[in-house]
Amino acid sequence: MLTLPETNWTSTIRGLHQVALLMAPIHRALLPKQPNWLHLPLNVQANGLLSQTLPKGGRILLDFKGGFVIYQRPNGTQAAFAFASHSQASLMHDLLAALQQDELDTILADAGDDALLSTLLHHINTREGTSTLLNADEFNQHEPLAIDAQVAAAYANVLYAVFTGVARFRARLNGHLSPVVVWPEHFDLSTLWFASGEMDEHQAHINIGFAPYSPGYERPYLYAYAYPYPQDFSPPALPKPAFWNPQGWRGVVIPYADIANQNDVAAYVEQLCMALFGILREVLA
Repeated sequence: MLTLPETNWTSTIRGLHQVALLMAPIHRALLPKQPNWLHLPLNVQANGLLSQTLPKGGRILLDFKGGFVIYQRPNGTQAAFAFASHSQASLMHDLLAALQQDELDTILADAGDDALLSTLLHHINTREGTSTLLNADEFNQHEPLAIDAQVAAAYANVLYAVFTGVARFRARLNGHLSPVVVWPEHFDLSTLWFASGEMDEHQAHINIGFAPYSPGYERPYLYAYAYPYPQDFSPPALPKPAFWNPQGWRGVVIPYADIANQNDVAAYVEQLCMALFGILREVLA
């Protein structure tokens, strides 16, 4: 059983999301662009999320259980920043100031202390090939992060259990697959199965994922969808507790509340993913 507290859930999950968002411009500034934006996501760890390896060897750990952002420098030393001492804006500033010494030394070489974020975003937004402009407001919220340590630790446990179940499901598939990662923008865990070797999100695929919240859903849920659906699509029956999302995007939802009381959450998620994949595979065919 892995339940999530009700108290302080909304403020905590949105605070953790604000922290995760900080990784997007850092990855985008330092890592070469990959198909399907796979240079942007974060890797799931037992205690939170870990950045991809940066060009000089540094990494950034979002330690949900400890309550810190930890910059693991290329030289082996660390700089740690406590959630409790920061807003999103101050956390971004202090993290960029640390990165200015090594990973971002070229990009931020001439940036003053009050222009670190604006200099980074200018570099990204003016770089050749950039198609989506980044807005400073996404990374510059000044309200103190209201992250409840108990809730954050509980979510880390849930996320890792769901990741384990999704990863074991993924290991049973043949075909062309994307890694199981967490995307900073929507803060959801996701993996794609592609119907052909053309691993392009605009081609036929099935997405299995886990979101902590989204419009219409204030609590976490497992989700799945196929793309594209046939023109004469009629939603097939689903095993309980799954249901089709009633409005907006067309996909399957299973609230985490219907998963939480299982003795082995990871094994149950694995079974659910296999069942949903089988149904959506027939839809895609």
